[in-house]
Amino acid sequence: MPYTDVINLTLSDGLMFLLAYLVGGISPGYLLVRILLNTDLRTIGSGSLGATNAGRALGKKGFYFTLVTDILKGALMVWLAKWLESPPVVVSAVVVAVIAGHIWPLWLNFHGGKGIATSLGAFVALDYKILLIGGVVLLITYMITRRFLPSWVVTLVAMPLLTYTLDYSMTVIAPLMIAATIIIYAHKENIKQLGFLSKNKG
Repeated sequence: MPYTDVINLTLSDGLMFLLAYLVGGISPGYLLVRILLNTDLRTIGSGSLGATNAGRALGKKGFYFTLVTDILKGALMVWLAKWLESPPVVVSAVVVAVIAGHIWPLWLNFHGGKGIATSLGAFVALDYKILLIGGVVLLITYMITRRFLPSWVVTLVAMPLLTYTLDYSMTVIAPLMIAATIIIYAHKENIKQLGFLSKNKG
């Protein structure tokens, strides 16, 4: 990722990054629960604004609506950046911004979802082959662990490494690395419960 690409960024590139963050912060699950139940989704279940918690409040329809719309917002922002012919470094930044916006939405006091669905959409739009790579890793890991969260953590870590070995450019590898870091951070409490980050009790 050449430094000249960063130096030559324009105001419109910065606005694209900001727009991605703000759109990422739009929470369909929160809005749906607020409209239908007049309740703050953050007070239900895990307090997350993702599809799983929306499903706790509204059942399968709430889960699938939130899942699909969260995927779409990630994909649409990256596709928009590409359609506007933004530089690759800006497209990479949009991937990170829309995921960060979902996890830490400005208008909801930085309390959002965990970023999995939005990252799926953003990764597909960045390069659909990334999803195929991740899907294979996820499937193999899930077959071994039979648990989704540890399988997804392994997949997030593996995707940047695999794209590096496959000679992808840093404009693909870097957003995958950053996205993996912030998504794993967003799941830190869940990971602690699995014992990943806890001390060995001997």
